[in-house]
Amino acid sequence: MKKMLISGGAGFIGSEFVRQAVLKDFEIAVVDSLTYAGDLKRIESLKDKIEFFKCDTSDLESLKEVFKQFKPQVVVHFAAETHVDRSILNPHIFIKTNIIGTQNMLCLSKDALFINISTDEVYGDLSKNDQSFTEQSCLNPSSPYSSSKAAQDMLARAYARTYNTNVITIRPSNNYGPWQYPEKLIPVVIYKALNNEPIPVYAKGENIREWTFVEDCAKAILSIINQSSNEVYNLGSSIEKTNIEVVRSILFLLNKPESLITFVKDRPGHDFRYSLDSSKIKRTVNLSFTSFEEGIEKTVKWYIDNKDWLFKKAEELKDYWQNVYQEKTES
Repeated sequence: MKKMLISGGAGFIGSEFVRQAVLKDFEIAVVDSLTYAGDLKRIESLKDKIEFFKCDTSDLESLKEVFKQFKPQVVVHFAAETHVDRSILNPHIFIKTNIIGTQNMLCLSKDALFINISTDEVYGDLSKNDQSFTEQSCLNPSSPYSSSKAAQDMLARAYARTYNTNVITIRPSNNYGPWQYPEKLIPVVIYKALNNEPIPVYAKGENIREWTFVEDCAKAILSIINQSSNEVYNLGSSIEKTNIEVVRSILFLLNKPESLITFVKDRPGHDFRYSLDSSKIKRTVNLSFTSFEEGIEKTVKWYIDNKDWLFKKAEELKDYWQNVYQEKTES
């Protein structure tokens, strides 16, 4: 039984990966610093099946103790600051977690298989008619967040070349699904709609994202672990939606009026479109993707069934929302 260490395993995507990984032939340890977006409730039902270490990946000495005690053979690195708006307000923490934290993880993983979870945002953005990004596309990040992830991405690839670390880099598209912290678009819209509050949408809501249901993303990452190392894989569903389409689909499912939509001043440097060519990973492993209609219905239902969790987390964000969603614009 291989020993797998999962950083950020109490986060949104990381916790889904943990839930799936415990069903496989792995002995699992989770490292998470439990910042505002981390929550042990996401993996509470697995406490007898995993070993948990509360540890910040930017704290090298503490991390050394974890590696010394657990001795992982596979390291899956999810731990990251991920929200673009927060990176605009405070870039420092993104440098600390995404770059220094990754450096520390790589330094201690030279003898392990290192699965580096990057993002489609490292490529920058596209116009409406541009071809999708391939793994050979140049990295051209636009925000402090995506720049820090591009640095993380390049660090891992440098370790592969310089230290012969076995690295697989995965660049997923936007994930959505149960347990996502309500700073991201879909849970924000669900919360606001359930409360009949104005729903903030940047500019005119025309920005395009590629949406992958979180269960599909975690399954794909698990599937790629046994493949050749020192490879880069885009991971997306090929399902592209404008932000306003996503908002309207949620309002329809909740039977709420579109009059709740409130257009606000656009995010600085807002990327227009992300789109991945994921043909490489689809050739490598057998994957299937949940339709957006099915995925968003499952997601909305989960948040309705778990309103206590959603409302508690949303309460933590009231002051933050006031800082981010400021000036209204004409609809």
